[in-house]
Amino acid sequence: MTRDGRVPVASLEADGPSRRPGTPIAPTPPAPKPVALLEVLSQRVDAELGSWREGVQPLLHDVRQVLLSLDPPGDAMLPSPQEQQKLRARATAALEEAEDVLEALQLGARSGGRGSG
Repeated sequence: MTRDGRVPVASLEADGPSRRPGTPIAPTPPAPKPVALLEVLSQRVDAELGSWREGVQPLLHDVRQVLLSLDPPGDAMLPSPQEQQKLRARATAALEEAEDVLEALQLGARSGGRGSG
């Protein structure tokens, strides 16, 4: 109890809610894989832009290939740390370019009507 007679309430801190010792922590679900997130993005691009999506598909394909190289399926070997750094830089550059292209395509789709999809 606090000095004023109230029962303390668990606070939400940056590292999560405070808890009593011995209280089990609920397991955190695994984070989605970047390739899965990219697939969600691709689906939203398709829904939003229709046929205009063709302008950004090559960039999204490049990002997908880099992500698969960084986290290969199955028992494939991971690239060396130096190669991982290069691949991350390549993915970042492609994503930044895709962002610019998506903004332009979105403006075009809105002003010129949606493409047939």
